Amino acid sequence: MKGIISLLVIVVLLAFAFAIGSQNDAVIPVNYLIAQAELRISTLIAVALSLGVVIGFLLMFASWVSVRVQLTSTRARLKKALKEH
Repeated sequence: MKGIISLLVIVVLLAFAFAIGSQNDAVIPVNYLIAQAELRISTLIAVALSLGVVIGFLLMFASWVSVRVQLTSTRARLKKALKEH
């Protein structure tokens, strides 16, 4: 339930960010490491926000996998300890 609420909050924030970004239609030059591009501000905002969300989800997933592995290991050790008694 907590995950669903978090996902809904994220989706609402993304929709809000895209709505704000769509009002910014000026074209600006963007210099990044290997090239330069002319992008609309709304596109730049959307790309930056999307990359931030994806990176956040990947970090959260990595943390979740680590916790699940630790939980599985702890359950196995507990089961082994209970068998010995």
